Amino acid sequence: MKRAFLGAILAVGALVFAALGAAAPAAAQTAITLGLLTSMTGPAASTGEDQRRAAALAVDEVNAAGGVLVREANAKLGLQLVIGDDQTSREGAVSAVTRLLVEDKVQVVFGGLGSAFGMAALPQIREHGVPYIPTPSTPLFTRTPEMGPDPTKSMVFHYQATGLMQGATIADFLVRELKPLMAGRRALRVAWMYQDSPFGAELYRGFAERVKDATLPIEAVAAERFRVGETDYRSLLTKIKGLGPDVLVPQGFRGETVAAVQQAVVDVGFDLKKTHLGPVCACADDPLYYKDLGKVGHGTTILSLYSTYAIPKGAGFAKWAAFRKAYQDRYGTLPGLLGVSAYDVVHIAAGAIERAGSLDRKKIIEALGKVEMDQMVLAMQGGTVHRPRAPRRGAPLPGGPSARGRGCDDAPRRAERAPRPRSLRPRLRARARTCHP
Repeated sequence: MKRAFLGAILAVGALVFAALGAAAPAAAQTAITLGLLTSMTGPAASTGEDQRRAAALAVDEVNAAGGVLVREANAKLGLQLVIGDDQTSREGAVSAVTRLLVEDKVQVVFGGLGSAFGMAALPQIREHGVPYIPTPSTPLFTRTPEMGPDPTKSMVFHYQATGLMQGATIADFLVRELKPLMAGRRALRVAWMYQDSPFGAELYRGFAERVKDATLPIEAVAAERFRVGETDYRSLLTKIKGLGPDVLVPQGFRGETVAAVQQAVVDVGFDLKKTHLGPVCACADDPLYYKDLGKVGHGTTILSLYSTYAIPKGAGFAKWAAFRKAYQDRYGTLPGLLGVSAYDVVHIAAGAIERAGSLDRKKIIEALGKVEMDQMVLAMQGGTVHRPRAPRRGAPLPGGPSARGRGCDDAPRRAERAPRPRSLRPRLRARARTCHP
């Protein structure tokens, strides 16, 4: 199975504080509480468990090293992980984040699987003025109508390659790697089948805009959507098969992707010599994905920021093997991509709190906005996670179309008129790489 690797992103959007909740005085704190918002039940529960395990591993590493020095408390404080189960639903995300903010009074909220669930939690997070580090892919985390232009009031720190970037990289990958094999000199016929959510919509939009802006030799023959949690794709697959695509790109969560690929091959009869399946979403890069698909998945491709099974050469990937070993030694199983994101974020949050020297939310947010640290597991261009300069108007962005709004982290549509925040991104290169397990 081929994999394409995509760089990670830490983007900060400016969200105006509606009502900043008061944090407890640092001197009264005995621990720093981090709230992981993720799916512990519902269709994405296995991936949520991966995030919980990886975050717990990072918490224990920080605590074993002595905790986090908080100058205002004149003490080193340990980290405490609290889980908010979004139940793989918007309603569950609202309930879970409310408990994290009101009952657990966490200093930082982070993580997440579904963009729609994280976006549903945003109003509560904004109301309480708590720093938020989401790991789903939609760029809307840092681009909503409520955003203000003042970067000193930024509170959302996006640690993930956005859907627009991933979609653009998929387009580049298809042209470079698959067109010569599947289409020769003619345009590559590509069909999409994607989740009806911000996650799916932004992936497809990034693909479509890249094809248009770069005039890529791709003919989009289908763009079919399915609801979150769908299990039967045979009708959509039959329709797509009749269009004769060279490539089918199914984009969903791990369970959705497994079902779609299995039904395409076994039930609908896609001939993998005539129609390539993938790249599937990075969020499917979980050991269970490969186990559940088995031989049915041979020949498909996956777009990923991390791979448990194949470690590319280079200094940027040096920490992959060590993380994998620590995770496997502790849990007796292998990690997936979104677990890695959660692991990294715990270390990023701990570093920011130590730089802030305080548990005051405003100071933590300010420190996150000035983050400058060595990359953790996910590879960053230049080897650092930091606040980069906002791109100039019209400057090309790595792996995606040109930026048309001042300081945007991805290319917005020309028709959008919402206020644009300053975007904070690490140096990264969102280009696909392929390697073989």
